Amino acid sequence: MGREGEGEITNSYLQMWLNGETQVRERVDKTLAEKTELFEGKVAWLLSQFLPPQTPLFIANSMPVRDVEFFWKPNNLEIKPFFNRGANGIDGTLSTALGVAHRQQSSVMLTGDLALLHDTNGFLARNKFIGHLTIILINNNGGGIFEMLPISEFEPPFEELFATPQNIDFEQLCKTYGVKHELITSWDDLCNKLNPLPNKGIRVLEIPTNRKTDAEWRKDNLGKMASEVLI
Repeated sequence: MGREGEGEITNSYLQMWLNGETQVRERVDKTLAEKTELFEGKVAWLLSQFLPPQTPLFIANSMPVRDVEFFWKPNNLEIKPFFNRGANGIDGTLSTALGVAHRQQSSVMLTGDLALLHDTNGFLARNKFIGHLTIILINNNGGGIFEMLPISEFEPPFEELFATPQNIDFEQLCKTYGVKHELITSWDDLCNKLNPLPNKGIRVLEIPTNRKTDAEWRKDNLGKMASEVLI
């Protein structure tokens, strides 16, 4: 049996964390709503609000899945998330997303450029694919997650061995596979293409971002948002 007053202490502690979560959530929402320039984290925030209900969403490794964790806005849209985690790394990212979308409700994939490049031959399944997949491609020309680590301060060897920028023209790459490509230049442009989604085919919505600037923004703001909350 629990000790007298233990329940009250537990409830008080839980309420303290819930209050803190509410305050952080409000701060995140206000900050992202006011951010007009293209920032990787805001993509996840907008997806959480504008996708059609129950949309299957495949989320790639590295920064996309972390930005979803950081910035996704809770709601009742019942978005269906899918991941490849653990030892899988970024192997088969595109192929898995196509498998999720095949014969399903129109689906979305959120990925960085390196994860997509690691499996571009997944596009070869296009002729047998039934349904629709929109690929939200965050192109920061390299491995953005490594910008969050101390190694990013050492140049060389950071750019060549960790960030590994590939300088790919994704419009030309999509033409190679017969996949539709659109360059996103504003948040309104992105939101207008999220709902409704097409019902067939594959398209890439490319969002160019700056991984160094975005990494600095996360470092400067995530800790600040939490530390300023009184719990």
